[in-house]
Amino acid sequence: MMARCIELSRIAVSKGEYPFGTVITLDGQIVAEGINSCMRDGDVTRHAEIIALSQVQRTVGRERLRRYTLYSNIEPCAMCAYCIREAWVGRVVYALDSPVMGGLSKWNVLRDDGLSDRIPEIFGAVPEVVSGVLLHEAQQAWRDWSPFAWEMIKLRGLLTAPCAQDGHIHVRPAHSRSLWHYLHILFMRSARFRRRIAHPLEGDHSDL
Repeated sequence: MMARCIELSRIAVSKGEYPFGTVITLDGQIVAEGINSCMRDGDVTRHAEIIALSQVQRTVGRERLRRYTLYSNIEPCAMCAYCIREAWVGRVVYALDSPVMGGLSKWNVLRDDGLSDRIPEIFGAVPEVVSGVLLHEAQQAWRDWSPFAWEMIKLRGLLTAPCAQDGHIHVRPAHSRSLWHYLHILFMRSARFRRRIAHPLEGDHSDL
């Protein structure tokens, strides 16, 4: 799957974008994929991860996304990491760290238990995070895009190997939902159910 992300990153370059690619899978099958569209759309929010998440959410609810894996050639940025947590994706895999903008190595959004503990109805539990997959291949795609730019990126520490041992894959296990998480979700669901039973004819006006 990471090989497909790297292939997508090269496709992105051919379309005038930076080399970012993302796929989302279930049981080893690709269900959505995306490349950056920031340049073409003139929209800084059009990151590959968000585009792929938008695709999959059209048919899959958040409860089911806990069984899905998101692959990206680069560590998701903080913006994309918040979307991943809010979509309840259960596993995230990437090749290169992004120490300046990353949603884990810089801002720790992906591994922040506080999000799901304090707002369990919005944010999913901490996903499993795997980094360093096809590290050299991901680096080569960026080098092929622009050798000079890649040297500047390395010099400034913008994209780096995830671990001290080059090529070593690093796995951070998922966290289980807290009891408070389960209780809060159960409470919210039961409240919505009671509201529908109590006001069967009011429809959307029941929240006014």
